[in-house]
Amino acid sequence: MLPKRFKPAGTFELIRLGGDHDGGYLVDPKSIQESSSLLALGIGRNWSFEEDFIEKKRVKVHAYDYSIGTSYWIKHFFKRLLSILIGRFTAPFKAIKLYLEFKEFFKSHATLFLEKIGTAPGCDTNLNQAMERFDDAPIFLKVDIEGYEYQILDEIVACSDRLSGLVIEFHLVSKNKEKIEKFLTEIKLELIHIHPNNNRLDDEGDPKAIELSFSKNPKKIGNRFMHPHELDQDNVPRKEAVDLRFSEI
Repeated sequence: MLPKRFKPAGTFELIRLGGDHDGGYLVDPKSIQESSSLLALGIGRNWSFEEDFIEKKRVKVHAYDYSIGTSYWIKHFFKRLLSILIGRFTAPFKAIKLYLEFKEFFKSHATLFLEKIGTAPGCDTNLNQAMERFDDAPIFLKVDIEGYEYQILDEIVACSDRLSGLVIEFHLVSKNKEKIEKFLTEIKLELIHIHPNNNRLDDEGDPKAIELSFSKNPKKIGNRFMHPHELDQDNVPRKEAVDLRFSEI
């Protein structure tokens, strides 16, 4: 069961950005229109959220992901090449196509920094420095950094008055509930949506990962939080959907 504070205080106007299933998020359309920049932490092989965002509003996009340099794409190609052995004959061609799309997007529409964000040892750039690379605020922030989000929560809170909106995925939720609750208490944005990642559940049947959406000036359309939202999609279609359960205290 998730803490009561994890539950949004009603229903808000939302749209979906990003591809089907994993990689898509529900956001406040006002937070897009009020933004001057998009800061995306974590890309991997899916930049559909960033593509959809700039279709809604053409802004400067900075993306950070230290793990997707040249060696990453070489390894990805050879893994797909080996998959020919199990009958996936088109896999290498799809890998090349994806790489070319990646190069085109980050050449024409966004700037990619192969840097690790945070203040812990081994990090290249902190969040404030990343924001200073933009000329304008407010900034929309996307955080999907596979567990490293806990290292930058204080930084996000400190910078939250410069944000129009935020989507963030929290991992290992059952071990970090207190950290997430503290973050929810301190951030200067309204929690407008929660989505459970149905890929893995903990021993109590709660999701091990959740996606939270925030906005500075959301439009509230109802006093009762409804889940699932009509735009929600399971991260893993072949697995069962997750029912969210919240404590009453």
